[in-house]
Amino acid sequence: MVLKDISRRKTKLGLAVLSVVVAAAAIVAVVTTFSAATDGLYEESNKFGANIIVRPEVTNIPLVAGSTSIGSLSTGENYIEESEIPRIHTIQNNSNLAVVAPRLYGVAELGDSSVVIMGVDPEKEKTLKPWWKIQGHWMGAETPEKTEVMVGSDIAGPLGLKEGSRITLSQGDNSIDAQVAGVIESTGGNEDGYIILPLATSQQLLSKEGKVSSLEVRALCNDCPVEEISRQIEEVFPGLEARSMSQIVETEMAVVEHTESSAMAVSIITLLVSTLTVASTMLASVNEKLKEIGIMRAVGASNRQVVSMLLFEGAIIGIIGGTIGFAIGTAASAIAAPMLVSVSPSPMWEILPGVAGICIVTGMVASIIPAKRALGVDPAEVLRSV
Repeated sequence: MVLKDISRRKTKLGLAVLSVVVAAAAIVAVVTTFSAATDGLYEESNKFGANIIVRPEVTNIPLVAGSTSIGSLSTGENYIEESEIPRIHTIQNNSNLAVVAPRLYGVAELGDSSVVIMGVDPEKEKTLKPWWKIQGHWMGAETPEKTEVMVGSDIAGPLGLKEGSRITLSQGDNSIDAQVAGVIESTGGNEDGYIILPLATSQQLLSKEGKVSSLEVRALCNDCPVEEISRQIEEVFPGLEARSMSQIVETEMAVVEHTESSAMAVSIITLLVSTLTVASTMLASVNEKLKEIGIMRAVGASNRQVVSMLLFEGAIIGIIGGTIGFAIGTAASAIAAPMLVSVSPSPMWEILPGVAGICIVTGMVASIIPAKRALGVDPAEVLRSV
């Protein structure tokens, strides 16, 4: 009987189903997207061993390339003396230090544009970043015959740079001529906006001979005591900060969790609106069927049967809306997640029962007010009006 009644009122109940679909889709999209983002952060943090960043106290300054903002750069008045770097190998867990790669950051002029430069040890950087895809080849160390650089995709595109391009970088009275060894395909990281050159070349260009901005350390072992290694490094280099990738990931996770909480709050509000929409639609339906309900009660239908009929109708609305919403939410996450959090999520079939359950409960809760209205019908008055 309930199914026949629903089939007669497809258009009116379609609005109720649609509201449940929207709420379910929002919840599924949020859970799927941010679950994938969380897994992606931990996967990347563990992909190439435990990393530690060592740097002085820093401040963030905005950076632009031409008229385009490319984010900010952590810099400061203090630098690490290059001659002091070997001291890092005096820590107790020095055998866990696989790579110690120095970096020097700065801003230089390229034609009419300001660009961010990063000086590195080419061989050590290649060890740390084996996943970089280069259109061309990795730059080599500086030689008297030539200086090679690598260019991030965000710089190469607008400036038309490619393998073999010649560029001139300047900073104050200093300048260097270099050849582009290769373009780094987009990684989604800061290096997309960098020009990367040999450390000695960057020191000469920036007048920072013998100085580096930071060290990137890879501790290569199983279950490395990363936090302890960071503490030991800070003891060897007083005044410097050693942050493990686990700390960095925790910071990023806090941002992801905050965003997820905000998105989930919106989803909950949508669910509440859905509940009101279903209740309103079913209440209007009950008002249209007062005579029918009155006759049912007059011929012996109990209060329990009337309430069960309305609760079942609400459950049907919930399960249809929840199932369709799961499919739409999964599809929306597959489209939006790569753009928002740079991950490609897989369908989370394990949450389907939970989503369906929430939607069924939503439909049944929304049936309470219409059920009270139906129980208020006086069979005698209905029969007199027939």
